[in-house]
Amino acid sequence: SSMPERLAQRGPVRRGGAGRAVLVVDSVPIARKFLVQRLAALGYDAHAAEDGERAMAALQARPFAIVFLELELSGGIDGLSLCVAVKQTPPAPGAKVPAVVITTGEAGSMARVRGTLARCDAYLNKPLIEADLVAALGEVDPLFN
Repeated sequence: SSMPERLAQRGPVRRGGAGRAVLVVDSVPIARKFLVQRLAALGYDAHAAEDGERAMAALQARPFAIVFLELELSGGIDGLSLCVAVKQTPPAPGAKVPAVVITTGEAGSMARVRGTLARCDAYLNKPLIEADLVAALGEVDPLFN
């Protein structure tokens, strides 16, 4: 029998991140840890930063496919400024500008308007729901599905 059939017998083939590096930027430890765990379970190489300064250092150190950004970051650089910086920084040779997914507990359209102006690629409302995370990954990561 062919390989896909054998895999199907063992359970569903995990679609997913295939080890692509993603960065979670959130000041709240439990929120950061939760999203890192979910992304790792989906096959991503998930990294975390607790503020904008650490996120900028991580982004300069290596390329990321996706950056998950909380709007309300503690420290000097807020989520929107970080989003603008990510989108304006030329990527390393052979790398692409990362997709940016804004995560926010802010209900309402203002967060979306601000995120759109900062050129973010998708939104996730908190508390995070798995189906929303999968939908957002489908939007921003062409290799996910």
